[in-house]
This record gives sequence, C-alpha cells and structure tokens, in this order.
Amino acid sequence: MKVGVLTTGFPRFEGDHCGAFVGTLARGLTAHGYEVHVLAPEPSDGGEPPRWSGIEVTWVPYARPRRLQQTFYGAGAPENLRRRPARWAGAASFTAALLRASQAKLSDCDALVSSWCMPSGLVASTVARGRDHLCICHATDVRWLSRAPWGPAAARRIAAGATSMWFLSGALRDRFMHTADLTPGRIATHVGPMPIEPPGTLRESRAALRSRLGMRAPTLLFLGRLIPLKGVDRLLRAAADARQPLEIRIAGDGPERVRLARLAGDLGVCARFEGWVRGAEKEALLRASDGLVVPSREGDGLPTVVFEARARGLPVIASRVGAMADVLRPSDDTMLVAPGDLGALRDAIDSLVARARAQGSTRSVPRGGR
Repeated sequence: MKVGVLTTGFPRFEGDHCGAFVGTLARGLTAHGYEVHVLAPEPSDGGEPPRWSGIEVTWVPYARPRRLQQTFYGAGAPENLRRRPARWAGAASFTAALLRASQAKLSDCDALVSSWCMPSGLVASTVARGRDHLCICHATDVRWLSRAPWGPAAARRIAAGATSMWFLSGALRDRFMHTADLTPGRIATHVGPMPIEPPGTLRESRAALRSRLGMRAPTLLFLGRLIPLKGVDRLLRAAADARQPLEIRIAGDGPERVRLARLAGDLGVCARFEGWVRGAEKEALLRASDGLVVPSREGDGLPTVVFEARARGLPVIASRVGAMADVLRPSDDTMLVAPGDLGALRDAIDSLVARARAQGSTRSVPRGGR
C-alpha cells in the first residue's frame, strides 16, 4: 500500500527540525510496511531531497527565482508570514503548485495524509476522489480558518474530502467544527499530540551525562525554534530573577539567536546556546537536564518536545496557551503558568530548581530503548 503525504515542511536532512513530526510519521508508516511519497515545498536553496528507505520525497517549486521561496522553512510559515506579509503570495502559489504536483505525482497512492489543513488539507481533499484522507490540523491553521472570511467555506470543503481529521485538542476540534458549521459525528476525528520518536538507548548514566555536558548546577532546557512566539526571552528574564543559581541550555536556532545571546549576557544568566541538536546529542540533553521549559506566547500550539520530555520522565514548565492549556494537567511534574507572567514563571523555576537540589543528580530517568 502506498501513502501520499502533503505537507508544508519536511526534514531537509537528518536531524532537521522543519516538519520533524511529519518525518516521524513517515518513518512510522514505513515501519508498518507502507510506501510513502511526500510532497513538500522546495527550500530556497534547492538541493536534492533527502533519501530514506521507503520514503520518496518530491520538492514542489512555487516561485522563481528560487531565492523568492521564503514562505516555508527557516522560522516556520506562521513567523515568516508575520514578519513579511508579502510572503502570503508564496502561500497562494504553493497551494496551486501543490495541487498540480498532487495530481501528477500521487495518482498511484492508495491513501493520503495532509499536514496543516491549509493548504495541504484543502488540496488533499480536492484530489482524494474516494481515497482515504487523514487531515492533520494544528492550532495556527484552525485559527486562520476561524477568522478568515473564506474560512467556513474552506473548512467545509476540507471536511467533505477527508475521511478523518486529527486535532491536537478537543478545543481545536470544536473550533473547526463550529467554523465549518458541522455537527459532532459528521466526520471521524482523533484528538492527541503529534507522533514522537521513542527514547533512544544511551549507555551513560545520568551523572556521567551531566559531567560530560558540563552541567554543574540545576539545569533547565529549552528546545525549539528561536522565534518570538516561543518566548525564550521570558525564560531568560525569569531565570535572571531566580532565587538560586541555575543553568539554561537552549537547543535550537532561528532569527532570534543573536538577540537572545546578547540578552542572556546583559542579564547575567548562565545560558549556553547549543544550536540544533539531533540523535544522541538531543537524547543526552533531555536525559541530563532537570526540567524542560516551554515559555510560549499566545499563538503557539502543542510542541512535540513536551511529549518527548514526558516520555523521558523530565519535568515540564509550560505556558498555559494553545493546546497545552487543554492537554496538560498540573501535577508534580507539570507546571502551567500564565503567558507573560514572569513572576509565576520565576516561581515555577524556583520550585523546580529547589526540587533538583534536594534530589541531587539521582533523579530517576529511564534509559530507554527501541
């Protein structure tokens, strides 16, 4: 059986953060014996599509010269569009290009999966023609549909061509159904986080990992794109006011990196910028840190790193925004704070740091394995 995947982002190389969960999904399909053909936007620098066993990737060009293809990748489509609204032209041209490519390249596919209901879901619903179509919806695209004057008509068209839809939370599902003016049960729906890679195997103990990584104090980890939406500046400001010494590890990259590094220096925060991490390097940071902080601003959805951390027994501090507010429940290992409330974020950090000091380096962390 062959599955066609339509997406607005796909890893350009091993360890690439762009569309990482789509890459995980594609690998999961191949592990179950499916062939996979992915259609994704062509990066601005071109290059050959990645080659992975059982996965065929076709880059879809949508502007010429190629350097004008600035809508996707980098900081991500929502941030790219916010920074330069002219890039909406690229979103429109990609929709048309994706439709043509789907008709030409995916006719031999038995089923379709689309990531982001706009534009991928709309295109997949248009070309499905009776084939099974799973449409994966996120927070940003559901918001766009609910606010745009053309949103209700597009939502109904997406639902009409999909056999099932996947939402990050029940609230997002309800918002989509309200936008499309559909009654519950009109279409099969699934609610839950995006797929993640299971914990990998590491031979080192947590103490050995911390020693190798130079973690001498309680250490909190941020892992994601360095863009304003992710709120890393708020993490640094809250850490600067923390009552006890701590370290911050920032794994990721993006247009905010230089500004954030300067801010950390100005605030006197002990922060190390790791750049993008992958494989064993990423696994080591998740295992060795004392907690993950997701200080997102309003507008973020449900980052998969939250579930990567939970799978490894790592405590989480997160903003009460998007699907995180719907899915995460406060507990000893999960603290939710109001977005922008630096005092609450600092208190959560202090609580986690105190707990880490009390436990020393003995926190139980599963070694994992496949």
